Amino acid sequence: MPDWTKLREVSQLFLRLGFTAFGGPVAHIAMMHDEVVKKRQWISAQEFLDMLGATNLLPGPNSTEMAIHVGAKRAGWLGFLAGGMCFTAPSTLLILLCAIAYQNFAQQPKENRYFMG
Repeated sequence: MPDWTKLREVSQLFLRLGFTAFGGPVAHIAMMHDEVVKKRQWISAQEFLDMLGATNLLPGPNSTEMAIHVGAKRAGWLGFLAGGMCFTAPSTLLILLCAIAYQNFAQQPKENRYFMG
């Protein structure tokens, strides 16, 4: 039986970080460290470093991998899914909205004066 309290904590934390964390993976990981090691004490500093070492061996965005690892450690398989989805959903939504806006509002220039063709 899943621990819904832990799952909610994981979801809320990584959704907030997904919306507010800017600066790339290094900044994201520093914010995660502050939240899960210092403030909430979900894991020890050594466990966090071990997870960080594992994410550096895997291809892909380290901060997303850390969200997935921390979510799994805190709330099991559902935490694994919630950590990754809640951390990446805000940026995915923002890119989708930008793409829709571009498709609906962008105009092709009538001529390109820099193109000599």
